[in-house]
Amino acid sequence: MDRKLREEIVAEVQKAVTLAMVKAGERWLTADELCKQFGMFTKDWVEKYGDCLPRKRVKVTHLNGETRGTRWAYPQHQIAMNIAEGLYDDMKLLR
Repeated sequence: MDRKLREEIVAEVQKAVTLAMVKAGERWLTADELCKQFGMFTKDWVEKYGDCLPRKRVKVTHLNGETRGTRWAYPQHQIAMNIAEGLYDDMKLLR
């Protein structure tokens, strides 16, 4: 195994371990908490472009067919990692 291949393998393993640790200790934020935690996001921005960020919500469908959902939640650690990696530095909307 040459040096370059070894470095690539180590980098991928480190990336996988970091991602697993982030997911295990993830903290989910409301839109308001997100804005307080990350000052670059405003309530208005989140309302317009929140779908550009990783987010989840829970949906429940009752037996009568009615569907209800919770508000959106944003993963604090994943977003912090994405900011550190520059993922949101220059976003382009495709819609």
